[in-house]
Amino acid sequence: MKTDMTAADYKAQYALWDQFLEHWPIATLREMTLDEYTKAGDKDTFTYWLEVKLKNLGNVGGGSSFKFGIFSRKDQSQKSSESGASYTQEYAWHSRYGDTPQAAFGVVRDIVVNVAEAAQQGDWKAVEDADLGPATKWKIAFHYQNRDEPGAVDVFIKAALMAFVGVSDADVSLLQLQRDSVAKKRAGEGILEFGARVWSVWMSKAVAVWKLSHGNDGTFNAGEREQLLADGLVVMHKDTKKSQPDKFRKAPNGTLFYLCHGNSIQLLGRFTGPVVASPMNGEWIQRPYKVVKTGLHSTPYDGPAKGWTPRYSSTFSRVPNDDLFEFEESLLTPYFGLKLENLMSDMPNGNGAADSKGDTGSGSNGPLNRILYGPPGTGKTYRSVAEAVSIIDGQPVQALMTTQDAYVAAKQKFDAYRADGQIEFVTFHPSYTYQDFVIGIRPSTEGVNVVYSVEPGPLKRLADLAEENWRASRLKAGSALSDMQRFDRAFGKLLKDISNAPEQYVEMTLHGGKKTQARAGKQGKGVILSKEEGSIPYNVARKGLAALWEGRDKFNTPGDLEPCTYNHSFFFAVLKHLAAIDSNLGAPEEKAPEPLKNYVLVIDEINRGNIAKIFGELITLIEDDKRLGAVNELTCSLPYVDPEEEPAFGLPPNLYIVGTMNTADRSIALLDTALRRRFVFDELMPDIKALPPVAVDGVELPKLVEKLNERIAYLFDRDHTLGHAYFMGIKTFADLEQCLLRKVIPLLQEYFFEDWSKIGLVLGYGKKTDVAPIISKKQLDATALFGSDVEVGDGRAMFAVADGLKPEMVKAIYE
Repeated sequence: MKTDMTAADYKAQYALWDQFLEHWPIATLREMTLDEYTKAGDKDTFTYWLEVKLKNLGNVGGGSSFKFGIFSRKDQSQKSSESGASYTQEYAWHSRYGDTPQAAFGVVRDIVVNVAEAAQQGDWKAVEDADLGPATKWKIAFHYQNRDEPGAVDVFIKAALMAFVGVSDADVSLLQLQRDSVAKKRAGEGILEFGARVWSVWMSKAVAVWKLSHGNDGTFNAGEREQLLADGLVVMHKDTKKSQPDKFRKAPNGTLFYLCHGNSIQLLGRFTGPVVASPMNGEWIQRPYKVVKTGLHSTPYDGPAKGWTPRYSSTFSRVPNDDLFEFEESLLTPYFGLKLENLMSDMPNGNGAADSKGDTGSGSNGPLNRILYGPPGTGKTYRSVAEAVSIIDGQPVQALMTTQDAYVAAKQKFDAYRADGQIEFVTFHPSYTYQDFVIGIRPSTEGVNVVYSVEPGPLKRLADLAEENWRASRLKAGSALSDMQRFDRAFGKLLKDISNAPEQYVEMTLHGGKKTQARAGKQGKGVILSKEEGSIPYNVARKGLAALWEGRDKFNTPGDLEPCTYNHSFFFAVLKHLAAIDSNLGAPEEKAPEPLKNYVLVIDEINRGNIAKIFGELITLIEDDKRLGAVNELTCSLPYVDPEEEPAFGLPPNLYIVGTMNTADRSIALLDTALRRRFVFDELMPDIKALPPVAVDGVELPKLVEKLNERIAYLFDRDHTLGHAYFMGIKTFADLEQCLLRKVIPLLQEYFFEDWSKIGLVLGYGKKTDVAPIISKKQLDATALFGSDVEVGDGRAMFAVADGLKPEMVKAIYE
């Protein structure tokens, strides 16, 4: 289905629909012959109309022709009747309809007539109950319904309607989905235009499915392929053509694929880890996966030879969204017993990403780094809230924005995630720096003293939390704590004891018996001790304690601490205290992996800051393949951080960055080239369909905004058009008047640098002489103003904005 049709295109499609009804009225259906219903090579049969001529009004093409109940065979080779299907040389049909072609067609024709009549009467339950292929009967019903009061939209894929409505329950009926979908049709919106909107949502949310082949070309022998299956690995030669290895690397964890050995379909799986070099040899790369479902049988695939099918010579190829219905009919259902809606319910985010529980890689909900860009007022910050929640929850973005209530619920989730530390929100500006964003020295007070400490910025705070979760998700189930994990457990308990103590310290005993107070160091990097009140405090670094931990049982006196070069007595006291905590905590517990969570950093107005200065060396680390655990993992040492106390810094694969950028502030072409390469850009332009269709005192807002933007784009550029958000809250003409006088016209003054002639053109100056203009022009006479003896040039014009507006003045802009 096309989603980019013009008004003329829609007019032609409605005309084609009328032509179909004139050619196939219900009276003709009642008398229809078998040859009129289906005949191979005839382009005027009823089924040819449904499948080919009307394909842009709801596609039922592809897959098996059994969807029509009975069909004329193009391939007339001998075939035995089996599995509920009957064959003659000329026809094939479902055996339940009858023993002969004519008997079966009689039943099918009655069903077709009943469906058309039920749709005409609005009896949608009868349509749902009809014994015919789901897509076929709903296609017929769609065309015979009352077009002015439609009850069905021209989308017959259950998964597509689920995506539009925003549900993931695969058991919901197609009838209920059609009802829920049509309920979202806007007043005055044509049913075909509405269908295009439904389909475009499906295109943005459709589950991504790939074909992956371990072919029959002699590359693998049977034993090698069986070993790969046993190991849960898929491989590819690194020099495979058409950028397939690059796509293989970039496909996020959770991506769904089917594996085939030549034409033999093996399984449905999901990637669970990054691409690494294969031990086969240096020319191969591999990825781990987990099995979603094994194939039901080994019958060789003999369907169409497209790039995503087993019969095509490709290794890693995605099923196009427009071919998903055909994929379901020819491969998903016959070989796995599944429908697309099963995949939608298994992966509610709809983009092929797995549920994060137990996944050992990155949770994937689209690109890791994305920027929403467009003119002012197009809802970029508004959309960023839904994007962040979508990334964490796995819900489609559009489902979070379909209604005001849905968005309010999403905003509440956003606020909750932000409070829990799973989302950070920052706004870039000219004074924003690397020290604000990543890490820097900040002043604080302790009593009457000003102290300076190294503090993380929002990026490092969020990255540390995301990395901790990512590493915890990669633990093997049932694995015992390592010795260093026991140290981390004991040190964490010590910090907790200090935090819970009324005076914020715990007492420790030095080797000679004296007592000392231990307080938490900055950012939990150590503990601070002093021998007596007023003496110089010493920081016992966590890194130094960790180095001593393994030999803790051998240290009987402070002098035994050879690796330690200073304050042996303090290190000895803390080490023995930690050993006592470890003993009290008991035997090392079994560790289970934590569910992987996604973390989101939202950067509003990302282009208003100095990107290169703010990101610094991290401009490299944000790349997908440079993230921790990726094939090209990179880390760096941060400034102000002691490498002995803190490991090198890297960005985990479950950290997402969402930026917004106003193109009227700075053109996207002027953005740092290095940054552009590392982000995916999603353009948000003014959406006049989002504006209320009801006229305000006769002023039609969609027409008004459309005409203003066309003129701005002509006189300036499309990056400075007016976003729909400027007009969203308008309910009365007084609201519109204030919007134009106090928002739009001042913005135009800024855009056109006080060039009032162009501002007047945007507002339709001079178009209608019988209506008072919004911008008036007065010619000034230099001689009258200054006298004839003063030379100040020729006369000039002075422009003025009307004090108040009337509906006819505003309507004159677009009429």
